[in-house]
Amino acid sequence: MRITTAVLLALVPIPAASIPASADAAPACRAVGAKVAMTSSGPPDQRVAGTLCLPRGHATTVQLLIPGGFYGQAYWRMRGDPQRPSYVETMTGAGYATLAIDRLGTGASSYPPSTRFRPDTHQIVIRRLIRQLREGRLGGGRFAKVVVVGHSLGSTLARAVAAAHPAEVDGVILTGESSVPDEAAFEQMGAGIHRAADDSRFAGRGLDDGYLTTRPGLRATWFYHGPNADSKVIAADEATKTTDVFPPGDSYTPPSINKHIQAPVLMVNGEHDKLLAGARSSSAALHAQEAPFYGPRAKLETVVVPGTGHVLNGHRTAPDWFAQARAWADRQVGGAAR
Repeated sequence: MRITTAVLLALVPIPAASIPASADAAPACRAVGAKVAMTSSGPPDQRVAGTLCLPRGHATTVQLLIPGGFYGQAYWRMRGDPQRPSYVETMTGAGYATLAIDRLGTGASSYPPSTRFRPDTHQIVIRRLIRQLREGRLGGGRFAKVVVVGHSLGSTLARAVAAAHPAEVDGVILTGESSVPDEAAFEQMGAGIHRAADDSRFAGRGLDDGYLTTRPGLRATWFYHGPNADSKVIAADEATKTTDVFPPGDSYTPPSINKHIQAPVLMVNGEHDKLLAGARSSSAALHAQEAPFYGPRAKLETVVVPGTGHVLNGHRTAPDWFAQARAWADRQVGGAAR
């Protein structure tokens, strides 16, 4: 089986077990489920699971948090620094609502046969969730503004939706993705992917051969910059991995589509992300690389987080970029509860 760049861009695993719940945030969070279709004309016969967290007061802006491959909603509640807030806690503390989801084939969401996935299935699901958030069908009232926030594959999906349907998105935060993936690194990492049915954690689940997962050790090798990552976080990541599906014909969405994005964009990458071959030396260098792909309405801002690998939320530096994302949301989108 050949693992393509698109498949490997999806790898962003981080487990729920590594994420302590916040006593302050927990009362404001609740599990939600949304019925979704896998094609534009298909029946809504699948379920996407998520967690909706609301701040004090009434927020008019919600952030839809899209995880990368082999990982689910818990990524956004992860604490790379156990003593400081997670992404969800940071944003709800700032007055924004958040909806973190498990994509189809991961976490608590539905596990349809892999042959039912189409290249645009995840995009169709994201658009349906945006509509439901705006219409108040997932709780928390109607949200006037929706920011799509992604990591790795989640960023690719966020870009694609924002470019194809610009009127539906009010802001975009992209992490762990850029216009210059390291093709050689993705090919090397492909050896660390195998069928979920061949993995002891998923044997007996009845998952077909289209469901994949990571071999032991892949995460520590490819996703972390050791000096700034807690060994307990990495161990929990390995111990609580999940599965994923990558449809035939699915591909990395080229940066040429970015010109169609009409909402403000923030891009955040780690200095030591082994899967990116482009500018990582500074925020200015990353901006110079990416700016030609965006139009003026994107108001592109970029951040390179020092001492950090691909899985940004799993490093001790995570609160630094959370704070910058919070400031960006206040400045470029607004709608936080006060």
